[in-house]
Amino acid sequence: MSVVRKYIYQILKEQDLTPVEATAQYAHRGQTRRSGEPYFSHPYEVAELIKSYYPSNDIAYNAALLHDTIEDAIEIGNVADEEEMIALINDAIENPDLADSVVEVVLALTKTGKMSYSSYLTSLYDFPNAMIVKLADMNHNLGDAPSERQKIKYLSAIKDIEEYFGGKPTFVAEGHWKLLLDKLS
Repeated sequence: MSVVRKYIYQILKEQDLTPVEATAQYAHRGQTRRSGEPYFSHPYEVAELIKSYYPSNDIAYNAALLHDTIEDAIEIGNVADEEEMIALINDAIENPDLADSVVEVVLALTKTGKMSYSSYLTSLYDFPNAMIVKLADMNHNLGDAPSERQKIKYLSAIKDIEEYFGGKPTFVAEGHWKLLLDKLS
């Protein structure tokens, strides 16, 4: 793990990133989006959406930067296991209470391969920060040349959310919700 920490420290020295951004960038090292750009651009954009609609929500902002790290970093071999990724997250966030909350959200957002998307989404309903990040994730994915299948999946998810909450969840910013609905129409 000391090699990983040295690499993250090197990223911090070379680039103008926060420790959380450097950790997320390391976790996605070598991974690209369908567009060919570095994968880190996705969590960064999701976090920017969070910042614009929830400017004082440090939990959601940091979780957005790290939302794909556990499943991706392990899969591509940048960390050995969940425990190592959680340790890196804890290293990146000085405030232990904030770190615990962020890890809790990141774990909630980590979908296991065996779980259906509908079950996964349902598991987030009573977890506002995780839902906020998931909706921002959906927003960014919809702006990145989504497939018809992805649009249908997200439209179904929004209908399920509206059914469960009787409309827009109260903890979701109006502009954030409208942006998502506009992308789905």
